[in-house]
Amino acid sequence: MLIVGVMAGIVLLIGVWVVRRRTGGRFRYRPMFEAACEVTVGGRRLVAYSGHRKVIRLGDPAAREDVAVLVSSRTWVRALCEVRVDGTPLLATGGRDGVVRLWNLEDRGELVASFTGHRGWVFALCTVRVSGRELLASGGRDHTVRLWDPRDGRLVRAFDTGRDKGWIFALCQVRTGGRTLIAAGHGNGTVLVWNPESTQADLELTGHKGFVWTLCEVSDGDRTLLATAGRDGVVRLWDLEAPQEARALTAGAGPVYALCQADAGDRTVLVAGGDGPGTAVWDPFTGERVGDLGMDLAGLISGHGWVRAVCQVRPPEGPPLIVTVGYDDGARVWDVAKETGT
Repeated sequence: MLIVGVMAGIVLLIGVWVVRRRTGGRFRYRPMFEAACEVTVGGRRLVAYSGHRKVIRLGDPAAREDVAVLVSSRTWVRALCEVRVDGTPLLATGGRDGVVRLWNLEDRGELVASFTGHRGWVFALCTVRVSGRELLASGGRDHTVRLWDPRDGRLVRAFDTGRDKGWIFALCQVRTGGRTLIAAGHGNGTVLVWNPESTQADLELTGHKGFVWTLCEVSDGDRTLLATAGRDGVVRLWDLEAPQEARALTAGAGPVYALCQADAGDRTVLVAGGDGPGTAVWDPFTGERVGDLGMDLAGLISGHGWVRAVCQVRPPEGPPLIVTVGYDDGARVWDVAKETGT
């Protein structure tokens, strides 16, 4: 009877998966969307999200609706980041073809610049302040972190992290001790922390087993930590001043692909999404698990248990909102304070 029950369960799952694929459902072999970031368009705070379908969607989280679709991205987009050039917000994208592109979303998504030099996928983008300038950092399959001046496309500096570290899957600016640093998450489980004004790594963080897919700076104004996570499903929080690991948190049953600092009332929390179930919310400074997003039946059926990107959007009115994307057909929006009761 047990064997029959197990076989029936497997057949049912396969049947549901096939039906949903044929009917445009939400279960997919690969995630629908793998990148998300907050952007400014016409003074509105929106979310940009994208994936393998070679389009970039713009959504208004407060209104719970998409407002535009850019169809000229040309490639599978794996990384998104907002960068400002002379006060004008632009959207930076990176993906399969190795080109970093800048888009002016105020002008119907006009392509304004393309930066070439990477060999293979660009998996990660972030901004970093160097000598008072905001630069754009990119990294990916060629083991190199490149710093670009978005005003003229000039390559300012490149860090060769070495083939032994594996591909670069994540980048993050982190400010600590009066310094601005840049962290890179690698395929071999290490995180290298660089001074962006030099070409030598300041620090190497070890402890993860398997790739480090996501990084996030978390700060409550008094303390700043670097959060790292990936294939082993463990979220590690690092005090870079010590330097040492402050604590380790286990998110769920599988890898963690997305980290984001969020504001929940007067509390700073860390949101972690991956191969669920649900999306975990912690107090990163105490280690308390504050709550979970998407643990209801609707969330589990929709595929929300498989999140690939998360970001916070601050509408001009109302509370900050968290946006998650992954295997769902679209973005899901959460009021973290309301969902967790904080």
